[in-house]
Amino acid sequence: MTNRIGAGLLFFACVALPIIIIDYIRIMSGFDGGPDAPMTLRAEYAQGILPAASRGWLFESLAIAFIATAGLIFMERKSRAGWALAAVGALVTMPMYPVMLGGYSAVLTSPDLDAQMFAILRRIASVVFHIGQCLMMLGFALVLILEISAPDRVLPTWLLGVGALANAIAGLVFLLLHFGLLSSFMIGGPFGIIGFIAMAMFGFQLFRTQSTV
Repeated sequence: MTNRIGAGLLFFACVALPIIIIDYIRIMSGFDGGPDAPMTLRAEYAQGILPAASRGWLFESLAIAFIATAGLIFMERKSRAGWALAAVGALVTMPMYPVMLGGYSAVLTSPDLDAQMFAILRRIASVVFHIGQCLMMLGFALVLILEISAPDRVLPTWLLGVGALANAIAGLVFLLLHFGLLSSFMIGGPFGIIGFIAMAMFGFQLFRTQSTV
């Protein structure tokens, strides 16, 4: 029964995250200032989209917490090394949400918009997000690689391989962002979405095959 709970949490989280990612891209697509735009312009745009972005962050924080919980539950599987890495990555990511939901809200709703404070909070959130998601996605990749040889494999080998490759690429993109070698995650976005879909399918199949006892 415990494994079914973990599988259900993983499924819901990995279904929700691609939806949240696509919605966030849609929200941010209205910003036309470019990568070198002044922070004041960025802060003013963030001020306008804060309610919509905050709704996504509320659900995203729950999804990441579900992934951390699932990772702890699956620590007895053959793929436990990957689950441990994914759970650590999710836990590293979690402090980002108080910064955005609490810090951004306080700064952006202030009568005197403090662009410098927004820049500081944005940088803190970015560092936490990049390293946390790097570990989580690489953990997912390792999970799917190790699940290929698991005696109770729940997905075809080719699907596990595709999911592992997509998660690995997304994790490497976040690693490059963490070290300042990339300026945008957009190149890794499609791979991240494919990786989450593969993990959602894994969670769904695991839920179906686990005993309710």
